[in-house]
Amino acid sequence: MKRTWRRRNYFIKKELQGKYIFSFFIFMIGGSIVFTLIFSLLSANTLTVIYDNYNLRIGKTPLILLKEILSAHWIFIATAGILIVVISMFLTHRFAGPLFRFEKSVEEMVKGNFNFQIRLREKDEGKELAELMNRLIVVFSSNVKEMRHLTDEIESRLTIVSGKIRQIQPEEAAIELDEASVLAKKLRAMLDFFKIKNDA
Repeated sequence: MKRTWRRRNYFIKKELQGKYIFSFFIFMIGGSIVFTLIFSLLSANTLTVIYDNYNLRIGKTPLILLKEILSAHWIFIATAGILIVVISMFLTHRFAGPLFRFEKSVEEMVKGNFNFQIRLREKDEGKELAELMNRLIVVFSSNVKEMRHLTDEIESRLTIVSGKIRQIQPEEAAIELDEASVLAKKLRAMLDFFKIKNDA
């Protein structure tokens, strides 16, 4: 059976990925602030000399460095922020994509469709779970197929026995056989709900 869902972009589960991207970004900002504070504490008692536009300035090292970084290197700060967002988007895609696939697979199973296999990309997370789910699909399909075969056998034998027994005790045999036949049909209807691998 052809898959009815496809991953078309990197924002597969926007809420989940957005939360992680925001967390990575905040982590980067927090790390930068902590680094700046530590550097400021370590260099609080030092002075720095700057030559700027033909002017010579002297000031405390932490303040001068902070002003220089913000005024001269803001493009690098913005680029680093964008780079972190892009990298975290690709990293979250490795588990958001498989999570999306698992959700769609379970939805198909709830509908009774077991005629598919979960395939993940080489670098995706969750391959162990995908393998377990694929084994479940194979085992379930095999059991349903065997139950269908047994149902066919029961219906076939009921038909044969029906003709023979009706001649001995027609009324009682007819009632029992009709009930058994109804039960076999109910079982068949329940089994036919499932679409399994290699379904003929």
